[in-house]
Amino acid sequence: MHDLVYVCAPAPLQIGVARGLEQLPDSFYEDLKLEYARKRQKLCASLERARITPHVPQGAYYVLADSRNLPGVGAKERALALLRLSGVAAVPGSAFFEGGRGDDLLRFSYAKREAELDEACRRLDAFRR
Repeated sequence: MHDLVYVCAPAPLQIGVARGLEQLPDSFYEDLKLEYARKRQKLCASLERARITPHVPQGAYYVLADSRNLPGVGAKERALALLRLSGVAAVPGSAFFEGGRGDDLLRFSYAKREAELDEACRRLDAFRR
């Protein structure tokens, strides 16, 4: 249900939200841009320290990262290993590609509350020690 209402929102809802977004001041978007840039840098730095090399995005709030230094064969096994060993969840990159592409990638989101992102980064930092 959540996916159908939130991710695939009905057209009338989209129109209403678009009108609401037009009413927000430019400062809202500038502040949001700075917040996401800071969160992106924080997560990518922790991924680097954990030897899960990120591909730094230019616009999304998701990071694809190289999972080959993690135990397991393929993205699904590596995502489960990371979750088991660190408590940090990632989505297998193979879910977003066809024909075996993305099987060395994991997807992380940094569109999180500050405390949650800080905890994930703390766990990633402790992961390789």
